[in-house]
Amino acid sequence: MYFKYVKIYFIHLICSIGICSQIFGDLRFEEPMVFPAGGVSTGAFPSDFDNDGDIDFAIASREDNSVRIYLNDGTGTFSDPLFVETGVSPRYVEGGDFDNDGDVDLCTSDFGSDTVSVLLNDGAGIFTLAEQYEAFKPSFLWVDDIDSDGKDDIVALHLNSEDANPDHHPGVVFPLYGNGDATFTQGAIVFTGALPRGGASDDLNGDGQRDIVTADVYSRTISVILSKGNREWDEAIEIPVPDGTPRYVSLGDFDNDGDVDIASLDKLFGFFSILLNDGNAIFTLHETIKVSDSPHSMQLKDVDQDGDIDFVVAHAASESQFILYNNGNANIESMQMLTIPGGTAEVKLADFNADGMFDILTANVNVSANGATVLLQRECLVCAGVRSAVDVCPPITADLEFFLDSYSSIEVQLEGNSIAGNSLSYIVTSIPETGNVKDANGNRITHVPYYLPDNKITFASVYGFVGLETMTYMVNDCVASEESTVLFHVDVSFPDECNSVLEVFNGETQFSTLNATDSLDPFDVTQCLQPGLGEMRKDIWFSYFACEEGQLTVDLCGLVEFEAAMVLYKGSCCELEQIACSSDTEKCNGDVTIFIDSVEADTEYFIRIGGVDESSSGDGIVAITGPSVNCIFTCFGDLTHDGSVGVSDLLLVIDNWGVSCGDADLSQDGFVNVVDLLTIISVWGICD
Repeated sequence: MYFKYVKIYFIHLICSIGICSQIFGDLRFEEPMVFPAGGVSTGAFPSDFDNDGDIDFAIASREDNSVRIYLNDGTGTFSDPLFVETGVSPRYVEGGDFDNDGDVDLCTSDFGSDTVSVLLNDGAGIFTLAEQYEAFKPSFLWVDDIDSDGKDDIVALHLNSEDANPDHHPGVVFPLYGNGDATFTQGAIVFTGALPRGGASDDLNGDGQRDIVTADVYSRTISVILSKGNREWDEAIEIPVPDGTPRYVSLGDFDNDGDVDIASLDKLFGFFSILLNDGNAIFTLHETIKVSDSPHSMQLKDVDQDGDIDFVVAHAASESQFILYNNGNANIESMQMLTIPGGTAEVKLADFNADGMFDILTANVNVSANGATVLLQRECLVCAGVRSAVDVCPPITADLEFFLDSYSSIEVQLEGNSIAGNSLSYIVTSIPETGNVKDANGNRITHVPYYLPDNKITFASVYGFVGLETMTYMVNDCVASEESTVLFHVDVSFPDECNSVLEVFNGETQFSTLNATDSLDPFDVTQCLQPGLGEMRKDIWFSYFACEEGQLTVDLCGLVEFEAAMVLYKGSCCELEQIACSSDTEKCNGDVTIFIDSVEADTEYFIRIGGVDESSSGDGIVAITGPSVNCIFTCFGDLTHDGSVGVSDLLLVIDNWGVSCGDADLSQDGFVNVVDLLTIISVWGICD
């Protein structure tokens, strides 16, 4: 035996996800098997290589220029590998019967030696390098009968050797038409988008001919190449994907309308998308969802056995792998996560132990010792003890309740118990209307039901939100529990002093001064349009960032239940410069409004609201109208207001280290210190 076991956390596949009926089949995996594959392994291919009736697998090793063959004994136990020499740095390995002798042969795309290698099988799983065809930097290949002559062909994607900078110019689709005797006829090349890295073929327009689709990383396009028959092709039609870099495509009827659609993966931003076909090979973007980092490949499978195609997605830059459940209309109705470390490049599905259930094979690119991983699926555990149609001993959960500030996040451990003693799957069945919920791996939960890798989630409220948010969850241990509720009581500490200021934006913000105290900051009543600013008692503070020049209105008109006063400053809490005040405005029947004809761009303004005397306090709403045409969406922690929390914000915290006032005191504890530094890191990234 040449494999070893490693600890890996995984989530159970659900064969029926009918949340409404709460009927579940819980598909689970054995401890995963990990196989060394020479390092930098990106290609995997499962098939019966030795004709004994079970499924073996091959892994392409870019590090030692070989394909490793693992033969199966029928139970999902694999032999020591057999090494087959290929060209230099084989990226992918695929298979077909190239010599028409009834066994499966292999081919590889050899990026380092500019070749496509053909490996012939002797019928017992022993392969020999038979032929190599020149192809400049082939990055991907697949096997299909693209000319419909009954013989397996090879389609390779490579760069154009005649371009000085081939990565940035149209790539090449290179067909090798099988002759049925292990030789191939090189067909006319077809140009596609720049840097093609994934492709597939199927009949896209219903004319009986196999067409080709490629994912073009550099040109950010998906190319559609229609067949004219007789091994001739139309010019590529490039579908722009301006906000991503297509890395992989799969073809299938995802909306059950009888034509072939496109599913694609975006390498740069981590998105999965579906483009629907109108039946004439005209495609429209239909669905886009966030998956994990650098999705590399996918496989199609009716995982939940509901009659439509689901998607198993692997990611090279994340341990999180996703199963996306289709609702039959090409919409992802739920997401399930399983964890495989090592950078899963290509994922394939096969039944390795002949139990009628699919298993998972991955080629792992980041860890040489973990070059391949096999996860065998096992039967659902039945509940222990006496069972009947009535007494099904379902697991139980608990309602949970938490309190947090509107600018913070909280880690939550969901609670469940299996009466039968089986392991539990945790399933999020609804999410809050506002705020973000993430699983233990940091993946944001956007679709429900969502199958968690464990029982932990993190909830982050929307900055400035005050109120009650709820989510629901259930557990499963062969049967599903009842739903339980998690309550989040979100409250914002009243911004009692300038150094605990709450940032507000255009629109309305609720507030209360009932528990506020008096600030000692000075104010000048001579700037007020009307007398009666009074004592400015029980005051609270807000900040507003003017992203550009324009008019600014801060309005309490008809929105407060007490006699209020307001002062407007600019600068910083450390050096406030008063520019206006108001306590009585005729047009508001005594309420307060401040109007500034021209505010300065990239300037922070401070709004101080209090009562004219000690008895003046209560609830209210402040309405703000300011310049916003070209403003960048900002968020908590974005101290430089550039649309993301990053290095510039981190440096601002460091520059203000030890200061007792100012925006950099994110924790509002009176000091800029390591707590604020960690706060920046915790919300790092583009404002969402």
